[in-house]
Amino acid sequence: MNSVNKKVHKEIPLRLYDPDWGSPLAGVIIELEKLRVKKLGGPVPPYIFFQLKDIFQIFESLGSARIEGNNTTLAEFVEKIIEDPSKKAGDEGLKEIYNIERAIDFIEEHVNKKTTFDRALISQIHQILVDGLTPPPSGEGSRYPGELRPVDVSISGSSHVPPAPVKVPEYFDELLAFVNDQTATQYHLLATALAHHRMAWIHPFDNGNGRLIRMFTYALLIKQGFQVKSGRILNPTAIFCMDRDKYYEMLALADSGERDKTLAWCFYVLDGLKNEIEKIDKLLDLSYMTPHILLPVLAFALEREHITKREFAILNAVVKDPDMCIKSSSLESIIGKESSVQRSRIIGKLKEKHMLIPLKKGGRIYTIGFANNYLLRGVMHVLEQNGFIPASLNKK
Repeated sequence: MNSVNKKVHKEIPLRLYDPDWGSPLAGVIIELEKLRVKKLGGPVPPYIFFQLKDIFQIFESLGSARIEGNNTTLAEFVEKIIEDPSKKAGDEGLKEIYNIERAIDFIEEHVNKKTTFDRALISQIHQILVDGLTPPPSGEGSRYPGELRPVDVSISGSSHVPPAPVKVPEYFDELLAFVNDQTATQYHLLATALAHHRMAWIHPFDNGNGRLIRMFTYALLIKQGFQVKSGRILNPTAIFCMDRDKYYEMLALADSGERDKTLAWCFYVLDGLKNEIEKIDKLLDLSYMTPHILLPVLAFALEREHITKREFAILNAVVKDPDMCIKSSSLESIIGKESSVQRSRIIGKLKEKHMLIPLKKGGRIYTIGFANNYLLRGVMHVLEQNGFIPASLNKK
């Protein structure tokens, strides 16, 4: 949001405070360090994992947009995806969400443990986030995509006055030096929480800062080795979108620059991250996911007549298979002694509906597909019922 600053900007130093090593914050850091190197167990086959990852990317994108006032609910978003994906072209609310998904893809492709954060990388992320959106005051785009702001800005609902444009480059470069510094491992997570706040404090762009800050945090976690590319699902925005007022309240504490209040902000971020990672990691264990998530999804779809009893039987067999896949020849025990032609016809219909997906192009071994208008509603419902996504995403 653009406006002229009428209050005086308060300078606070960017510094890495040492927590008391015996405090709850220190305990959270230790637990997160264990999770960072934890071998993920279970494991869910990769062709299932990447579908789950895509679904959680929707949550991450929607949650980030809603923090800034986007009123699209999860149910509405899913219905629009199912009914007509092309509708996103004319709906700025949907476009904003899809831009966040594109930013996540960009980050996962370009960020790793060796990444050095620079202006060009952050600018590209910002450009993606505001692409095609109407600039303020009527929209969520930017007048200066990817450029550090040449204007004063204010933060709605906050007493903090971001620095004047002339100071932004200095503070921005200082922050990049901070996150690129080779600090000891035990300070990595503290630095991430502090960097999130500092980027919000600087507010370096004319608009889209909130989305940019949360994507920046996601990128920092990937740099710190949270295994996103080798089996872990991260959904850090869930920490903040659970309670938007709490998020702004905790940011305001750190605005003071006082040690104890700044460390309270760090605990808020890192404790939320720990809880999210522990929760979502359960989805990578088949012994949990099959009975608690996948089978209830099928039951939900059958109960609402989104799928037939025969389709339920076939998909149920896929889910219960240790490898979560099925061959055409395996259908005989499920549907009776149909001819090979009839079996092919049954599989063909499930493929048309994207409920069965071949593991290889042209192959005859299939796994279950979730991103279709027969199962996706059930996936969202069951994940919400089990606390994997905030109920707040379905409230206006």
